[in-house]
Amino acid sequence: MKCLLISLQSNAYVTGLKYIAANIHANSHEARILLLPGYLEPTLSPAIEDFIRDYNPDLIGIGLMSIEFYPAKNITRLLRERFQTPIIWGGVHVSTYPEECIKYADYVCRGEGESAVVSLLEHLRNKGKDVPPNIPNIWVRCNGKIIKQSVSSLETNLDNLPFQEYLPDYYYGFHNGKIYNFAKNPHLFRRYALYSGTCHMMITTRGCPFNCSYCGHTALIAVYGRKVRERAVENCMEELKAVKKDPYVLYINFEDDCFFVHSREWIRKFSEKYKKHINLPFIVRAIPTLLEREKLFMLKDAGLSMIVMGIQSGSDRVNFEIYDRRINFSSVMKAAELISEAKAVPFYEMIVDNPYETEETEMETIDSMSKLRRPYIISLAHLTFFPGTPLTEKAIKDNITTRDSSLYTYMPTKFNETYLNKLLRITPYIPRFLVRYLNKSVTSRRQFHLLLTNILYFTVRMTIEPAIFMFLISRSVNYNIKLTIRTLIGNWRPALSKLIFNYLGKKDLEYTERLISLRKTTPALFEKD
Repeated sequence: MKCLLISLQSNAYVTGLKYIAANIHANSHEARILLLPGYLEPTLSPAIEDFIRDYNPDLIGIGLMSIEFYPAKNITRLLRERFQTPIIWGGVHVSTYPEECIKYADYVCRGEGESAVVSLLEHLRNKGKDVPPNIPNIWVRCNGKIIKQSVSSLETNLDNLPFQEYLPDYYYGFHNGKIYNFAKNPHLFRRYALYSGTCHMMITTRGCPFNCSYCGHTALIAVYGRKVRERAVENCMEELKAVKKDPYVLYINFEDDCFFVHSREWIRKFSEKYKKHINLPFIVRAIPTLLEREKLFMLKDAGLSMIVMGIQSGSDRVNFEIYDRRINFSSVMKAAELISEAKAVPFYEMIVDNPYETEETEMETIDSMSKLRRPYIISLAHLTFFPGTPLTEKAIKDNITTRDSSLYTYMPTKFNETYLNKLLRITPYIPRFLVRYLNKSVTSRRQFHLLLTNILYFTVRMTIEPAIFMFLISRSVNYNIKLTIRTLIGNWRPALSKLIFNYLGKKDLEYTERLISLRKTTPALFEKD
């Protein structure tokens, strides 16, 4: 049996589909992945039609986040005009709103899809598409009725799942009206891959122990629960050894919500094997209260280069009362001291443009961030109302957002360049006395404050921030000049794009703008059935 898995996102980071495809192959079926970046055309490209007709899949799967809902609806309609192949939708948006998604697909998968898709392929082979399947996680539309199956127990042993490949030979992409095999055309893969494909995006766990009100994970707790499941070190090494064979991979980017949920023994074992067999710089994510000194220094010795840590706000009131994130800023300061001591690159993520914040809490955040040990990199993201989260439900009731706003605005969107946002962005790079001088309320600001902040904002972004980033990268790889140059060369294009377009890359913004434009020119696509 053959399954074609389609991604409509703007980049080639398709970890979920890679896992599903790998499991399909491991169970004696075939799979291909096809990247159709933001496909919103009114007709199906002849190249896409020929590709599908030649492959002749028994099932077509479409993975989607909320931003891809309308593109998924569009491509499903186009596919039905040409093919009789059953279509299944899956992904974060489907797991959050299965009732909405089953209106457009033949099947939807609510929850993890690795085993469910394989079972569906076997059902189609043995019983055909006219017989409704009785498979956990799978909902089906049959004779005008919706048959819902309960969510199965989660796979507790992640080592049972085959790991994803960096660039599988069954991965294809639609580019300039033609379809290319990415493995045979790696330069095209790098064009669509995050960070130009210089890193391998990998997960060693599934789940997050926190329940933050703004986070998309919160909306999925009913499906996945809160327990963190982890892979064995040996299983991770198998994936990494295969990845290292590609000379273009410069570093590993671990996408776990918090790498430090692993036990000390797991991290000790991982660090020893990673240093011996892989020995590439790597990035991890951390939650301040879970970052431990012993774990941190073991990872640094193994090659840890950068730590991405979510701070979100420098105001305890905002974190506690609005974000339901029980982390005091004092814990952030302790974690930041450890990161600085370890000489890893500190990359701190902040949420701005929060309608529930006050000017006072925004100024408190700037004051708090100015106290952190320098140097560090800061990233600002506009508060996104992810579907189904407690904060989104509150904002809907308060008429701050609408239930479908996430369906046509990219996440996270470009942050607003307000006076305080600009000041927060440059806080790591200017003298603290200047931060204090400029950190004023709207009633206390003068024209000189505005002028000076604008000058500093432009200067810092164009000169000081890139210089600090280059220094931190060089320090994180122990001043290895060759590795520093390769890392900077491999990442200059996406870094420049994000510098120019503020937070998102150019492709992401083009995707959003086109989706918004289509709401005016093709209103029928955006009508709810």
